[in-house]
Amino acid sequence: MAKLSTKWPVAGVLSGLVILVSGTMPVGAQVARRVTPIERSALREELGLTEDQVKSIKEIRARNWQSMRETVRALREARRALREMVLADTDEASFATKAAEVRDLSGQVLEARARTLQEVARVLTPEQRDKLRTLRPMRRHRSAPLAG
Repeated sequence: MAKLSTKWPVAGVLSGLVILVSGTMPVGAQVARRVTPIERSALREELGLTEDQVKSIKEIRARNWQSMRETVRALREARRALREMVLADTDEASFATKAAEVRDLSGQVLEARARTLQEVARVLTPEQRDKLRTLRPMRRHRSAPLAG
């Protein structure tokens, strides 16, 4: 487990890179979102990303966007239902089933993000990955929850 915990800070930064490097949402996405520093080219410049790298990251993000979005939406709905069950007089079996669904969907989201980040990491040079590791502590306060 200790091995996983050392990789997740980098995964968080790479996740931000995947989501934000493109500066645009995939066609058809109707999601309101904040403008982030990467969209103003800050992280692109700090890492020294080439246009080919930016294009590759955009393609990775676009390829994975729809399924990730659907899974996150299902997770959000399952969490909402579980919260309602907590406040209602719900039987233990129903509650346990819904909790298991939330755990399963959370795991799916985490795995999908990790796999996407793994693809993005392959696009970066070893020097860029090292630079990203040094930037991570400065960006830690900006991280957002995984879903929900």
